[in-house]
Parts: sequence; C-alpha cells; structure tokens
Amino acid sequence: MNQTKMNLLEDTFGNSFNIDSFRRFTREFFNEAEMLSESRRIGIPREYNDHINAYYTLAKYEDSEANNIIVLAVELKRHTSIDRARSMQRNFISKILDDEGLEAAIVAFYTEGEPSWRLSFVRLDYTLTEKGPDIDLTPARRYSYLVGKNEPNHTARAQLLPIFQDDKHNPSLDEIEGAFSVEKVTRDFFTVYKEKYLDLKEYLETNTAFIEETKSLGFEVDKFAEQFAKKLMGQLAFLYFLQKKGWLGVRIVPKEITKGDLTLVYNSVNKVKKDMLEKVYTKIDENTYALNIELISSKDFTDHEAEILSDIFKSNDKFDRPWGSGSRQFIRKILWEHCERNNKNFFNDYLEPFFYDALNKKRKNHYFKSFNSKIPFLNGGLFEPIEGYHWKDINFQIPNHIFSNKKEKNRKADGILDIFDRFNFTINEAEPLEKDIAVDPEMLGRIFEELLEVSDRKSKGAFYTPREIVHYMCQESLINHLVNEVGVPYEDMKEFILYGELIRDADNRRNVGYGKGFTIKESILNNISEIDDALRDVRVADPAVGSGAFPLGMLNEIVKARNNITEYIIRKDKEGAFGEKYGEEFIRNWRSPYQMKLDTIKDSIFAVDIEPSAIDITKLRLWLSIVVDQEIDGINIEPNPLPNLDMNIHVGNSLIDEYEGIKLFDKSILEKKKKNEKKKNQKIEQMRLFFDSEEILNEMFEKQSQYFAEVDEGNKEFLKLRIDELRDQLINQRLREAGNTEAIEKYKEIKKEKTKPYFIWELEFAKVFKEKGGFDIVIGNPPYVGESGNKDIFRPIAETEFGKKHYLGKMDLFYFFFHIALDIGNENSEISFITTNYYPTAFGAKRLRLDLKERSYIRKLIDFNELKIFDSARGQHNMITILTKRKDEDIIAETCLTSRTGDADSKILNAITSWEDKQSKYNNLNQDNIYEGEENYIRLNGVLGSTVNSIESVIGKLSKLEVRLGDIAEINQGVVTGCDYISGRNINKITDKSNIEKNDGIFVLDMLNKRDSKKLNDFNEGVELLRDFYKNSDIERYWCKTYPEKKIIYYPDKLDGNKYPDILEHLLPYKEILESRLKTYNEKYHWTAIHRPRSERIFNECKIVVPYRAKKNNFAYNDVEWFCRSDVYVITQKDPKYNLKYLLALLNSKPYYTWLYYKGKRKGETLELFQVPLSEIPIKNVNQNTQNKIISIVDDILDITIQEDYLRNLEKHNKVSEYAREIDQIVYDLYNFTEEEIKLIEEHYGEE
Repeated sequence: MNQTKMNLLEDTFGNSFNIDSFRRFTREFFNEAEMLSESRRIGIPREYNDHINAYYTLAKYEDSEANNIIVLAVELKRHTSIDRARSMQRNFISKILDDEGLEAAIVAFYTEGEPSWRLSFVRLDYTLTEKGPDIDLTPARRYSYLVGKNEPNHTARAQLLPIFQDDKHNPSLDEIEGAFSVEKVTRDFFTVYKEKYLDLKEYLETNTAFIEETKSLGFEVDKFAEQFAKKLMGQLAFLYFLQKKGWLGVRIVPKEITKGDLTLVYNSVNKVKKDMLEKVYTKIDENTYALNIELISSKDFTDHEAEILSDIFKSNDKFDRPWGSGSRQFIRKILWEHCERNNKNFFNDYLEPFFYDALNKKRKNHYFKSFNSKIPFLNGGLFEPIEGYHWKDINFQIPNHIFSNKKEKNRKADGILDIFDRFNFTINEAEPLEKDIAVDPEMLGRIFEELLEVSDRKSKGAFYTPREIVHYMCQESLINHLVNEVGVPYEDMKEFILYGELIRDADNRRNVGYGKGFTIKESILNNISEIDDALRDVRVADPAVGSGAFPLGMLNEIVKARNNITEYIIRKDKEGAFGEKYGEEFIRNWRSPYQMKLDTIKDSIFAVDIEPSAIDITKLRLWLSIVVDQEIDGINIEPNPLPNLDMNIHVGNSLIDEYEGIKLFDKSILEKKKKNEKKKNQKIEQMRLFFDSEEILNEMFEKQSQYFAEVDEGNKEFLKLRIDELRDQLINQRLREAGNTEAIEKYKEIKKEKTKPYFIWELEFAKVFKEKGGFDIVIGNPPYVGESGNKDIFRPIAETEFGKKHYLGKMDLFYFFFHIALDIGNENSEISFITTNYYPTAFGAKRLRLDLKERSYIRKLIDFNELKIFDSARGQHNMITILTKRKDEDIIAETCLTSRTGDADSKILNAITSWEDKQSKYNNLNQDNIYEGEENYIRLNGVLGSTVNSIESVIGKLSKLEVRLGDIAEINQGVVTGCDYISGRNINKITDKSNIEKNDGIFVLDMLNKRDSKKLNDFNEGVELLRDFYKNSDIERYWCKTYPEKKIIYYPDKLDGNKYPDILEHLLPYKEILESRLKTYNEKYHWTAIHRPRSERIFNECKIVVPYRAKKNNFAYNDVEWFCRSDVYVITQKDPKYNLKYLLALLNSKPYYTWLYYKGKRKGETLELFQVPLSEIPIKNVNQNTQNKIISIVDDILDITIQEDYLRNLEKHNKVSEYAREIDQIVYDLYNFTEEEIKLIEEHYGEE
C-alpha cells in the first residue's frame, strides 16, 4: 500500500474527528461511492433532541448485491458521552435506514472538541422483528471502533486495511461487516496475552527469591507461579479498564501553584495547614511555587501529614479535580515513565506499592502521596497480596523488559504494557445489539477461561463456552424460573427476557398512558412487580465456575431484565400508581444498574471451583462488572469500594462434603422450626441443640451480610474469624452430638491446613438452604474428565456417601455434577449444563440416567453431534441439558439433534437454539417417551415411533423382535493387559530406565519394531506363550486381517516363572508399572498376571469380530487364532439354531446400521459397539432354508475378502457390494419394510 494511504489512515484515526479527513477516508474505502455535498441536517426528531446536535450525509454506496449503504457523521451534544446512550445512537441510525430504505451505515459519532470519536458499522437486523415483538422500528446491530487522539488505533487500521488498500475490488456488505469483527481481536489478544503470561510464569519459576517465598508459604513452585502470574496479569488488565474511567491519578494537590492562588489558599486555612504549605511548597520564581515531590513521597513524610496536605485542597474547585479526569494512560504515562526516569524496577518499586498500598488501603481523600494524586481505594481483595505473600520483606524483582521493551524493540515492542497499549480497552460490556471492537470485560473473561488450563507452551487452553451458548442457557433457565414463580405464559416471558430492550424502547417512544397501546405483553405488564420480586430473589449456583462465564451471564440477564422493568415503574409512578409519587430521579437512583448489580451479586450469585485461579478470575470479572456500571454523580461522588466476595465465591471440591467418612454438618438444623417444635416426644437436649444452632446461624447470616460491604481491614479480619468460629461451632456441635471424639480431633487438624479437602454446600450457603430449601438455578459447564487415567480424582469422591450412591465404573466426572445439582437445587429448581453428549447411552452413566429419571423432568436436550463447539476440543461432541426438578405438572421435553458439521458460529448457534435450523431435527416428547429399557437409555427421537414410513417406523419393526443378540451369542471384549507397551505416561513409574524406551512392548510386541522383534527372536521357552494379536483397525466390513504384525504374551493366570524364565526376565524391568495396575484397578492378582485375559477359547474358534468404534457397522468373520485388544469385541455362538454367518449378514446390513445409529450408542457420528448395545440388537428368527440362502451369499463374500489383494482390488470390492445389496434386499423382505422405509434406510446409510 502506498504511503499516502497509510498516512490517511493514521491521520483519520489518530486524531480528533475531522470531517474532511473522514470524507477522504470514505472515498478511498469504497472506491466507487457516490460522494454527497456536506448537507448539515439539523432537523432532529424530538426523541433524539437531548443527545444529537446535527448530522451530515457524506456518501451513498451500493454493493454488487444491491445492498445500499450510507455514510454519516453524527455530532453529539457536549453532555452526551460517546460511550453512553448507546441504544439512542443506534436507534437514531436505525430510523434513518428505515426511512430511506437502506441496509446499513458507516457512521462517525463525535462530540465537538473531544479527542476521541467512534467509527461504527450499523446494520438492520430483520430477524429480530420476524422472531420477536411487533415494534415500530427495525432493530439494528452496531459494531464500533473507538479512535482519535491518544486512543490505540492498531486494531481499526489492521482490520480495515485489506478493504482500504484494494483499489480494484468494491467491498460487499458482508465484507464490510467482516472488517468490524470482534472475533479476530479476541484471537489476537488471547495469543499475545498467553505468550506474556507464560513469559512471566517461566521467569517466576527460576527466580530464587520467589522460590524461597513460595516454599515458606507452603506451596509448590509451579502451581504458585501459575497462580501469581495469572493474578498479576489480571490485575494489570483490570487497571487498563479502570484508567479508561479516568479514576487513576486524579489531581488534588497542585505540583505548581501561582503566588496569588497560594495566598488565597494560605489565608483560608488554620495554622497547622499554613505550616504544611510552608513546608512543602518552594518558590521557583516571582509568581510560581512548586511542590517538593521528593519530600512528600519520602518515608519521612507521614500518612498523617499527607492527610493534612490533601485536606487543604479538598473541595477546592480549582485544584480538587473530579473523578473521571485522571489520565487514560496512567499505567504507561505516569507509572512506567516515572519508573524509567528514576531507573527503578517497575514491579518492585512501582507496581507492588501501587497494588498493595495505593489501591488496597483506605486513605483520607484517597490521596496517595507517592504519586501525588487521588487513587481510589478498591477493597474486595483484588489487590491484596496473594496467599499472604510478604511483599515488603523480600527483594523480589521482575525484570522491566517483561513489562516493556519499547526502547529496545521500538514498533516491535512486546512487553506486557506494550501489548496492552496496542489494544483499545472499553468499559462497555458487549450486548446482543452493541459491540465494541476492543478488549471488553466479557472478552477478558473469555481470555481468562481459555487460559485456565494453560500451564505450558504446549497447552491449548480450556474450553471457552461460546457466548451464544452462555446467553441461551442463562436466558432459558431464568425464563423457566420466572414462569414457575409468577405463572405467566412461557412465550410471553421468553419474549420479555430476549427482547426486553427493544420492547422497552418501543414503549418509551409511545407518548401514551400507562399500558395503552404498549408492545409489552399484558401478562407481563400485569405482573411486572411480581416478576421484579422473583428476579431480585432468585438464587443461582455454579458448582464448577471456571472463569465465571455463567455467573456473569446470569448477573447480566437479571440486571438487564430489572433495568427494563425500571422504565415501566417510572411510567406507573408518573400516573400515581404507587400512591405517593417518588419521581423519576429517585427511582433511577434507587434502581441504578450499579445498585442492582451489587444487590444481585450479594444475594443471588454463588459459585465454587477447586482451582484457586478460577476463583480469582471469577471475582475479578464480577468486580469489573460492578466498576463498569458505577457512575460518578450527585449521589456517588467518588468511586465506591468493591465488595468482599469470599462468602459467595469459594475455593473447594463441590463433590465432597465429608472428611474421611465423617459427615461434618447436620443439615436438619436448616429445616423449618415448626417441624422440631411440634414433635411431642422430642428430647430436651435435641431441642436445645436446635435452638443453639438457630442462634449461631442467625449470627452467621448477619456477619456474612456485614462482611460483604466492610471496608475496614481490622473489621474484615474480625468478621472473617468470627464467621469461621461460627462454622466451627456448628460442625463441632454435630460431632459432639454424634459422640465422635475421634472426628473432633481430626477436625482440629484439618483446620490447620491451607485448603480443606471438602465443601459443605448447606453450611457455606446456609442462608440459601434455610430460606429457599436450595438454589433456584444450578448452571454451568462442569469438567469433562474420564475415569481412565484419573483414578486419583475419582477415588476420594467414590469413597464418600455421595460417591457410593452415584459412582459407577467408566463414568465421567461431570455425571457427579448432575447429581450434586439435583441435591442442591430446591424442589422447583432449574438445572442447565453443557457437557459431552455421551451420557444418554454410556454404560458408566446408568446411575445418572436413573437419577435424572427419578428426580427431574427433561425440558430440553440439544445435541450438537458433529458440530464443533469448542475450538480447543476438536474431537468432542457436546450437548446442552436443561432439567427441572418441578414434577407437579406434565412437561413436554423438547429435543434437538443437529446434522451440521464443521465449526459453529454465532448464526448457526442462534438458529439451532431458536429451534429454526433447517439442518437440525426437533422433537416434542412426553417424559415417558424418553427413557428406554432397564438401562434407561435417553432417546432424543423418542422410544416409541408411531409415524408411518419414517425412521421411527423402521426402528419400530426391528424393536418388535423378542430375540436379542445377547440371548443367542456370547459377546466378549478382547484382552485387557493393563499395560500393552511403554507409554509417555507410564514410563515415569520406572526407576531404572537405562534399557527402556518409549513404545517398548510389555505384553504386546510389535514385529515391525526392531527392539520388540529382537526380543521375540530371543525367546526360547516363552515362544509357546506367543499368540497372533490384532486391533480394531484390522477390521473392515466382511474382512479382517489374518497376517499378524503383533504378538501377545498370553497366559490365563499368573506367570509360571520356573517354566518360562525368559518371559519373567522380560517382564521384570517393568515390574513397577505392572504393580501400579493393582492400585489403579483396585485388584489383588499377581503382578505378572494379565488384567483381563478372557477365555482362550473365544479367540481360537469361529467368531465374528467388530471394532468397538466405527463409522459404519463393520463386522467380520474368521476361524483362525485371532487374539485381539480391548478395542475389539468377539461374538461366538451360544445357540446352534443361529449360524454365525447368518448373524454376520444381518449385522452388516443397512437396516441394522439404522438400528445401531438410533438405538445403539454413538459418539457423534461414530457407532460405539460395546457389549451392552451389541447384546441388545434384535435378531430375526427365520427357518433354516432362509438362513442357508443368506449363508450361501456370505460364503461367496468371504471367498473374495480372504484373498490377499482384496483391499486394493476395486473390482472385488464392487462384487462384495453387489452381494451385500442382495443381503439387504432379503433383510428388507424379512421385515416387510415399505418402499418409503427402504428409501430412508438407503439414504441414511449413504454411499457404500
């Protein structure tokens, strides 16, 4: 691109708004735009008069698809910040587009004399009016860059550049929208943020002072370095948002003052203050005095003296600058540049005092002498030293170049501050209709979520839950809860929660009496106060909070809905509906978004996570959300301290509520008092204990409430200790009542530990359980952790009372979270999780399905199948599950199974969750048409198919058969040795690795591996234990490999070392690994034994073999020695009436693929052919003549597939396909499938 264009971009975006520069930008950007004269339109519609001075129409443009775009410049009034009144600005453009029949606009929003301005892309969204309420103005979506003098414009230039530099191609509307994409910003920011985090973490892990401090605190170096680095990065990011509000470095004590001003001030104060002025100000010329910065920032200048000094200028309009006037580049311009000038260490000399003194300690007038400015006291713990870290006592330094290397690298500088300076940070939270292309609080949350699992440079990151899914799950949960509580129709409540802002804005534009001609539904309007009460009183829990996406989502939905209700309360008040009129100003202050957020966090949001860094991040996001909405005004004249969230957001193991088998808390004390009072024969001691508990609980609730808002450090410490004492009293009371002195002693020891290995929901959130019997909503994205390789996670849970009830082998950790959600939810609670989609048919989920069936109704199941939801989990298949514990009415379950593949995006996810996607199948099912059989398989298409000529009717005909494969054949898994070979995981269990390499065979030896081949050749006596060995990839339809590449050392019990000394010698180096199996599997067999050898007979006789996972039903037959791995299942004859070759034909037929796809187990599109689903396959009992006819065709097939060149010979493949079609036709006739059903089966199977 030529330099002229580069200069134009920089000139346009790097300065205050200039209409001539913007016109030049427009001409170059569109290439062939119709440039218009600068018509300044002053006729502004009445509803926008308070915010807009005038607007200019600069150009019109039509793309190749006849989409019309207008270019505007909108001058806002001085009192209207470009960051506020966003819906007003968006609606103003929407009206212009509607009136002129245009699709979109590029708009510059600016205020005369202000250095910053906003470049916006606004596009009408007709889908919202098609799906949503009937409103008079087409909604528009707006995407904006904040640019101008002192604003980073790197992102705007980078994303607009491809269109700007292309002189030959006129951009389309979609290409222009793509240039305003926030996704690229997120990806770019995460990439560099992760890199800087790892730089910082890796440095900490090698710093001697840090290592010593970590050890003194009792932590592991790598874990503490990870937590420290994540928190430090988060603190810096928080400050970048805070400085956007102008709250850092606000002036109060002037660095220089004129003689006249000093005289006026001097004459207005008492002697103590006069002495102070004489002490700190020095005359530098006839008319000017300068503040002695060196003196006031020294240790000799006390905090008390600093208070006196700041008191002198407090409330002086000339010198005491208002909050919001601080530097928007405080971190760089004040802290960093001051550090450079003084040649100091940025972290040790500036950041630590700034974090732990300036922001963390309450000072009179907020004056911090070291920086001679006002710095807000933030409270809450965000800037407390992590884990009691002794920051003042150790000389721990982080090199300055980690924060900034601008001098060395200039434009390529990549320190933390250099990176942050490149991106625009916006304090506006993203909304469905409004997004800033910048780092916003929600994006930061996404970064944190992706960073949760990053511990080294190979880590991909955690599973970030797409915001569309978070919005959907939060909205659905809230809608269902409100319908439960208030009783309004679901569709009306859904419209209000989803489109409340559009409805509110439409009703605000109507200058009519309350309720007359309103867009809002009558059922909502008539119950507006009850809905507001239900929103205020809702209690929400996330038992695996991660980065806090769901608590934040619920917080925003609750506050957004209540904020919309505020407008109707104001309208009611104006008409005297409440008797005395309160007035709009009073109501807006009482119900400000800031106050409602604070109240909602305190009373409604609760969360737990086992990872301390997850809790740090969740708190930070909640605090940031509060800061975003706090306005400095007549009521809030200074930044309010942040709340203490320790009572709401906890570190703990959500799944364990006992210690070494001991229940520590008696939940019965949370029951209503009358239940205890009315028992006539109640023992006096029990009564006394109950009332003692009541007193303790009441005091605990009171202290927890006080703690939330407490700002005094001493009082906070006292309250925290007192709350801990009260918890201890309740626990000790329970243990004494049980007479368990041993447990009392053990509990004393537990209290000394930094982290407790349990979390007692009913104790930590006792107020919720006492008042509501549990949570109204339980929501989240619990961890997906399989039991294989993670026994250490599962074992402690399995040993508890809770675990003994719900644990089952081969389960996933998230199953426990469903059980705990059912435990902690109240009797009308709503439960919403996103998980993998395997549990509906997984063997290990049998107990989960039974629990779901017995204790809940299914509201919605959305199976994303092969559609990729999480970027960092490419092979995963996900599902949203929405349940209700309310079972007092018939609830129709709505299910969705999408056939989409590839990566999910916003449009696809919104279409699927709106029940409008054409590539997804939707069902409405009765609760008794979901669970099937003794295994309680969950069927998204229903158990009973009654539709004629449909997949359901196909399944129905197969289902009628009484004989199942498991009745007439033996079905066994292949050999499970427990240790086939040396892997990257188990090699670390061996002490002496001198002659051991990764991939060396233990029980299974690979003849293509030189080391294994040599061992095989060296065996003498042991040769007779070697067997041909195969795996799942050695099987195709009607074909299996019969020339082995592997051998298994096979014997049914422990090895006879005397008889086979060479095998014993081979196994001895691996003894540590082999012994570890005993602990892993909780077994007691000899260390040389094969874990699950199976019967040798099944591998030697005639058999059908099938891979445990396959895209299609690939069954094969052989009658040779064919030992196989655990990823293969072996089917042998049990009932001689059913020939194996007849069974092979049925199992390989297309109708049976349909059965396995819909009634078996699947992982996405992959069939899971395990023992249980195989045993449930229905088999047609036919006469011997029919069997012989089919067997004859199978023999013809096997004669072909046994030939060595079969896999490479297309002609032979085609011949087998021809025979297979013959078999399909016979099976169609056997089951009397109609032509329409056959067509469905063929289409579903796809190409051969």
